[in-house]
Amino acid sequence: MSKPRRLGIILISIFAILSGINEVVVGLTGNFVGILSKPIPPSFATVIVGAFYSLAGLFLLTMKKWGAVLGILFLSAEVLGRIYLVLRGVAPSKGGDALKILVGGLIALALVVYVGFQWKKFD
Repeated sequence: MSKPRRLGIILISIFAILSGINEVVVGLTGNFVGILSKPIPPSFATVIVGAFYSLAGLFLLTMKKWGAVLGILFLSAEVLGRIYLVLRGVAPSKGGDALKILVGGLIALALVVYVGFQWKKFD
């Protein structure tokens, strides 16, 4: 018998998918609905980092342990990708926009921790 789907896992999965799509748009356009005070240069690396976030959400929606593992790996890759973007100078390392990038990475890390605590809910 299948374990019931957890609303929390579904919600964070949808959040990750939407956040990833937003990040892909930032990578293509340099900004998205004015989230950043200063647009960044369009960057394929930013598109990849956003894709990691969306893929994490998609795999988490499987509600399978293998999907949770891949979700955690993609969320971790998203965090490492943010670090890479800052180190390469694509994303700002100072000011309010840097704080937004940091908070976004911390949210992704929080999702990893949440998925770990919900491990038993995955089939």
